Amino acid sequence: MPIWKGTAAPMSAGAFASAAMLLNCEEAAIRALWDVESAGRGFRPDGSLTRRFEPHHMPRSLWPHIGFRPGALAPWKASYRLKTSAREEMFSKAEALDAEATYRATSWGGPQIMGFNCEAAGFDTATAMVKAMAASEGDHLSAFVTLVTSWGLASAIRAHDWQTIETRYNGGGQGGAYARKMEAAYRRHSGGVASPAVLRLGSSGPGVRRLQTALQIEADGSFGPQTDTAVRRFQSGVGLQVDGVVGQVTWAALEARTSAAPVKQATPVDRVSELVGKGAATVGTITTAAAGLQAVVPEHAYDLMIYGAIGLAVVAGGTILSRRVLT
Repeated sequence: MPIWKGTAAPMSAGAFASAAMLLNCEEAAIRALWDVESAGRGFRPDGSLTRRFEPHHMPRSLWPHIGFRPGALAPWKASYRLKTSAREEMFSKAEALDAEATYRATSWGGPQIMGFNCEAAGFDTATAMVKAMAASEGDHLSAFVTLVTSWGLASAIRAHDWQTIETRYNGGGQGGAYARKMEAAYRRHSGGVASPAVLRLGSSGPGVRRLQTALQIEADGSFGPQTDTAVRRFQSGVGLQVDGVVGQVTWAALEARTSAAPVKQATPVDRVSELVGKGAATVGTITTAAAGLQAVVPEHAYDLMIYGAIGLAVVAGGTILSRRVLT
């Protein structure tokens, strides 16, 4: 039996709550990241570990032997475009050639931890990590807690700083897509509570002006040294971690003491609505309905429903517009 197929014990009741206590964050925040990474599934229906092989992380000398030929594409892009069947076939060939390298080039389990991050997750080798995770989802969660702690991401989870998590955990290059999905997942698990936009040195806009007004300093909309000093002074005064980052925890403290009303983070629906613009009136109806759907529909199905519906609305709107122009 392969090492990535073990007893596959499901997550125990209270496991997420215990992990949240260890990281001093909300359970909903951990569940949000978990959902986005693996759609909430640590194991496949056959009991094997959820996995995603990334052939571009294999030694280049082995690429021809496993059938990975990026051609003119960037290796990561060619890897991203692979069909599941081709990806699985490459995984089998690679495992037979160099198992440890293959496990290091694969993301595993519920939190989809890349094998080459095994040391940060508390294991000497990727092989050891895969063996442990094959036993239970509880081992997935333990590896995740160790990983985010070693990376210093616990504070980002507490702040709902999804963009930082996207960049560090997913390697960036997603343009905020993962961050918006995490926000949507957080809202599902938190009963519809929206996260405030995370502000730090270099931020600008209406959210910064609201922050500056709450801190009773000049509201110029630019998060510069003066605002950074004021934020750190406030955090120190209320007993928070002094890091100059205004996320969920700092905003909650501000709201408890002032009339501050933070700008909220966007979800995929918010982003699509923004891109479509005011010209597509149908989008308003779709977005309103989507708010209810988010609470009950799984992430992957939800995305298909929303993007598909909005896509049809845009096509219909374009057709109507073209008819008006041409007739």
